[in-house]
Amino acid sequence: GIVNGMDVSEWDPTKDKFLAVNYDVTTALEGKALNKEALQAEVGLPVDRKVPLVAFIGRLEEQKGPDVMIAAIPEIVKDEDVQIVLLGTGKKKFERLLKSIEEKFPGKVRAVVRFNAPLAHQMMAGADVLAV
Repeated sequence: GIVNGMDVSEWDPTKDKFLAVNYDVTTALEGKALNKEALQAEVGLPVDRKVPLVAFIGRLEEQKGPDVMIAAIPEIVKDEDVQIVLLGTGKKKFERLLKSIEEKFPGKVRAVVRFNAPLAHQMMAGADVLAV
């Protein structure tokens, strides 16, 4: 089988080639903020450090929870000043539903329904919250 996890050297923020800004423990606060701004700009969300940014990266299959995210997003964004970025591919029904939610909440939700390893790295580095 395939073990879940990540290669810690490939995803090391001090040398990750996909990040807008590399950072370490001493520069993490500013580094994450700069990566957040780069991520917001890259996916077309308003650039604002103060708005919490939630990221979901995963296969769009029931066992990974996209149905839970799809149900929760309208509730979250209607009452909160928050941005949500989702990245993944899988079942077409989930891909369609995510694109539909993106259309309903422009400026708050972005659904990237394709494989994009560099964007996954940027999302991990720039998000305030990871939805797993």
